[in-house]
Amino acid sequence: MQDQLRHIISSISTKVADFAAHPLVQLGVLIASVVWLITGWSEDALASTMTIGGFILTQMVLNQQRKRENALHLKIDELILAVKDARNEVVGVEKAAEEEIERLREEHNSQT
Repeated sequence: MQDQLRHIISSISTKVADFAAHPLVQLGVLIASVVWLITGWSEDALASTMTIGGFILTQMVLNQQRKRENALHLKIDELILAVKDARNEVVGVEKAAEEEIERLREEHNSQT
């Protein structure tokens, strides 16, 4: 049940983020904001709405980026493991400490 709910929310998040990223939607938000101000409606309400909307959309976009990054790392790890002379110790290195990544980089540079 929890996985199904997570899938539904993730799907909605992706669709909303894709929709909001369209240039015409962004133009529509700009026009709606100008109309809001011209008509004399509350600037505080507009600011609050834009702040909350911006925060939610930012989280949706970050969620999409995280999913794409995880998928990309999985693909790269698969390629590393499939290549005969690749250094298998670099698989999953994105989760390592910065010092470990630097050590692996220096090892590679000293071997070439």
